Amino acid sequence: MNKNLKLRAIVWEIIVPIVLYYIVFLSAMYFIFAFIGHTASTYMIAQIISAAITIPFMYFASYKPTQQMFVKKPKIDRVLFINVLWVIVITLFISFALNNIITMSPLIGLSEGYARANESFYASTLVIELIGSAILSPIMEELVFRGIVFGNMRKIMNVPQAVFLSALLFGLIHFNIVQFVYAFLLGLVLAAFMYKSGHVYAAMIGHITANAFAVIRTETGILKWTVDGSVMAWVVSVMCLGVGAVIFYYYAKHTEGTV
Repeated sequence: MNKNLKLRAIVWEIIVPIVLYYIVFLSAMYFIFAFIGHTASTYMIAQIISAAITIPFMYFASYKPTQQMFVKKPKIDRVLFINVLWVIVITLFISFALNNIITMSPLIGLSEGYARANESFYASTLVIELIGSAILSPIMEELVFRGIVFGNMRKIMNVPQAVFLSALLFGLIHFNIVQFVYAFLLGLVLAAFMYKSGHVYAAMIGHITANAFAVIRTETGILKWTVDGSVMAWVVSVMCLGVGAVIFYYYAKHTEGTV
């Protein structure tokens, strides 16, 4: 592919879908806030409605053509269920460890944007937060950043480049250093899930697992001692990251990539 064609492909296959996603989602948020008011307590309700509007729009506008040309449809069988189990276990270990390490690091104090985001994310009830943060938002973001962006990147670049750049873009759209680091690192894993499974469902399940666990931990206070900055908290977090990395390596090595 010559440089002009590659540049055109990057614009139309990667940049345009992201811009389209932002236009649809933020426009929906704007109009919903105009009706219900813009407060921390209404943020998640607006996000739920906006995601419910954005998901079908992005699916039919950008993902369905990508799927027809490029993405393998999953077959519901024993292999799929085993893959789902791998994804859940790996994500639990890695997301738990990353959340802990980042929370105990100096990054938290450097980001006012992260503090503001947390106020909005956790100002509703547990059920609303699970629907918004742990179900609809992961489905929407994975549809865009793995299903469309990563899927299209694979047409014009190799796997490592597509994994890295899709995760980088995913991190950048969070607009604060704390979420950037977490989203970038988790994005690498989620892109690998899609590559190995051949479909965006694996990335969605991984993202849902990570967000659901984070919401439940935050709202219930379970495992609070793992982020208290103690030696034990650091040891447990680093060990969990190591275990997650080993399991992920085994999964990646013994699962044939299909995207």
